[in-house]
Amino acid sequence: MATKQKEETIAVFTEQLKGATAIYVSQNKGLSVVEVTELRNKLRAIGATHKVVKNTLAARAAKAAGFADLSTYLTGPTVITISKGDVVGAAKVLTDYSKTHEKIQVVGGVIEGKAVSPAEVQVFASLPSKEELIGMLLRTINGPASGLARVINAIVEKKTAAAAPAAEPAA
Repeated sequence: MATKQKEETIAVFTEQLKGATAIYVSQNKGLSVVEVTELRNKLRAIGATHKVVKNTLAARAAKAAGFADLSTYLTGPTVITISKGDVVGAAKVLTDYSKTHEKIQVVGGVIEGKAVSPAEVQVFASLPSKEELIGMLLRTINGPASGLARVINAIVEKKTAAAAPAAEPAA
């Protein structure tokens, strides 16, 4: 690759890394094109990108973007997954995919600017997603209010039943 082309690749990859909340490095030696495409589609569905970049170029781009710790994991055949939103989503997809495809292995990454080991990526993958957390919060907030509404409704029904005139027997 010519120097000019390398500089362009570094510049483009640096831009892609900027603003990332999570960057995961995995090795997927031996995956078929169909399997890689399937994984990319799953990651794209949650807003993450999955790129193959030469390790030396990726290390230079990571350093330029402020993720110097990423170079620790850039050895061997690597693929970089970039998430600019949900930190947990990309970790879940990668970890779940690695459970069914032995040829992919998460080797580490950087989350919110801090280097994380494969074990820490597993911990993030086990956390509930943002949508699940919002649902939990809403159920917690809504629980007491719906309980109060049921109690008030029961009182109203009881008073309505007591105030209703007794039905006359049919003759």
